[in-house]
Amino acid sequence: MKKSILSLAVATGLMAAGAANAAPTVYGNVHLSLNAADNDSTTANNNLQMSSNTSAIGVKGAEDLGDGVKALYKVEFGISLLGKPDTMPDTSAPNSSTGGLGGRDQWVGIKGGMGTVKFGTMSSNYKQMGGKVDPMYRTPLEGRGFLGTQSSALHGGRGLNRGRQTNTVQYVSPKMGGIQAVLNTTFSGAEEETTGFGIRYKTKNLLVYVDWIDGQTAGTAVGGAAVTEAATKVGGKFKGKGFSVSAQFESAQDRTGFDYTFLAGTFNVDKSNSIALSWGQASAATAGNDTDGVAVMYNHKMSKKTNVYVGYGAHSSDVANSDESMFTAGIRKKF
Repeated sequence: MKKSILSLAVATGLMAAGAANAAPTVYGNVHLSLNAADNDSTTANNNLQMSSNTSAIGVKGAEDLGDGVKALYKVEFGISLLGKPDTMPDTSAPNSSTGGLGGRDQWVGIKGGMGTVKFGTMSSNYKQMGGKVDPMYRTPLEGRGFLGTQSSALHGGRGLNRGRQTNTVQYVSPKMGGIQAVLNTTFSGAEEETTGFGIRYKTKNLLVYVDWIDGQTAGTAVGGAAVTEAATKVGGKFKGKGFSVSAQFESAQDRTGFDYTFLAGTFNVDKSNSIALSWGQASAATAGNDTDGVAVMYNHKMSKKTNVYVGYGAHSSDVANSDESMFTAGIRKKF
């Protein structure tokens, strides 16, 4: 791990020395939390464990090519101080991961008057808005993780059919009257590629979006042909003076076996303190497998780039001995 970090630092230094016209920006965050989980299905309940929650380091930048055209790039790595990158706490095997660097958004692109085209690995259109409506995104109580109130397969992970798509070309249109379109497809040589399309409408206080994605699943049809299934979601967020409310619905049973309903809200106590709430449900295609999740979090901003939080979440299921709750306390430092 030390060699990987040293290599990244050296590469960053070389880029800075040789790119006077487009000096790169080094950025990232270190995010750790202590978590106590109580699971009906295990005896190892309430044991405190530490997790690294999407801690990352990256380099990004742009070069002005003239005539309103820019070349863009981003190379980001998930970094774990404790275990496997880009994961949430695993209460069944808390000491099973190994640590190191893991690939995240890594792409190059061109931006001009007609929009932006990117090539590489990046968040799919379907994944992009999930974090915008979840005030506990990238914490142990996020909807796509512990709570299970957003689809984890389509909002997380890295791969041709995951939230962070590899081998992808993505087009983002210019904003016109607050409306923007996003299209992406993979070019992997697979029998069936993953394609997606989304529309966003955004003003100062309002965000509304619709997203669709279609890709190969793990199954195969009769004769060995690949199986492709689609998922669709709609959602939005409204920001008022000192509060926000958001909602998202996913029709994803064909892809994941569940449809998902997610609701959230925030209330600003003052400029430095806020309270977040979320509730959601995963409705299973198979009867008797529905789940519900709820969470509350208190967040304190110590500065523009440093915050601490405490939170509690729980999810329940129709399946026996599968209810679980979690208390978490964390700190996140951006740079």
